[in-house]
Amino acid sequence: MVAMYLLRRILHMDNYKSRQGAETECSKLTLRFGKKGRGRNCFNMPCGIAVTKSGDIVVADSENHRVQIFTSEGILKIKFGSKGIRPDQINYPMCLAMTNEENIAVTDSVNACIKIFTQEGNLVQVCGSSKFFEFPYGLAISPDGDFVVTDICKHCVTVMTKNGDFSHSFGSYGDSARDFDHPYFVTVNKQKQILVSDSGNSCIKLFRFDGHLLRSFTLQDFHLSVECYANLQGMCSDADGNTLVICNSTIYILAKNGRLWEVITPKDGLTTPKCVSYCNNGFLAVTQSGYNEIHEVCLFDYNKDDYKSLNTLLYYAIDI
Repeated sequence: MVAMYLLRRILHMDNYKSRQGAETECSKLTLRFGKKGRGRNCFNMPCGIAVTKSGDIVVADSENHRVQIFTSEGILKIKFGSKGIRPDQINYPMCLAMTNEENIAVTDSVNACIKIFTQEGNLVQVCGSSKFFEFPYGLAISPDGDFVVTDICKHCVTVMTKNGDFSHSFGSYGDSARDFDHPYFVTVNKQKQILVSDSGNSCIKLFRFDGHLLRSFTLQDFHLSVECYANLQGMCSDADGNTLVICNSTIYILAKNGRLWEVITPKDGLTTPKCVSYCNNGFLAVTQSGYNEIHEVCLFDYNKDDYKSLNTLLYYAIDI
């Protein structure tokens, strides 16, 4: 039994390494690093990811209860955080984003707040509490520096000012146009519009910043070629205002009419993508995690100019 187990492990790792080599040769994949564990260059269910202005990669290492920062070559610079309830500790960090001051904002989900750290790991600010949040998950920063947070237990979106004060909240549990069913991820575009992946309802919803619904993009709008379902994961915006979204193990651009256009596919090395972040240097940083051997960060080539024609379309600003 032990011999058979070891043989399966060896064959699995050989196939994994072969897959890595083949993808590196013929895909948009430029770098892959990380493995499951708690040590150096290890992750346990990495989720949120962001890229600093200098090109460093910041990762929410969720089940290791820490944040790790790497160079664009995948070299670890610093890691900070531990599981706990003290202000400087993190209990299941899910998503993160860079503030306008280049600090790191993290959803400290179990402690029900947003924490802001310097890139050296020093706590700067704590926003919110169990009064406002139950399980904060997705996080985006508006052009003005406000925090936009999804709460998957309250099924709503909450906006906090950059000073940490409550601004407004919208949404409740349900399947109607203005409702949410586990809204995991969020992004804010250049027009200061909020886009939310409403996972339980298999749609992406577009709001004005004040929470007024403009449009709900459904499976019919996505025009997926084969799939009859939409497993929505992370979202981000690029410098041109394109919305990138992970759906069914593929990264798409959400066109202004709701159609999803392929950008990165499983042929490029995607297996279990969780979150995505855009870097001005011309790449997408992606976390991959699942209940298997893959707990990693991948970098993919991405040229936003290839998708400029999509920007000629306008959002259908339909009041619902």
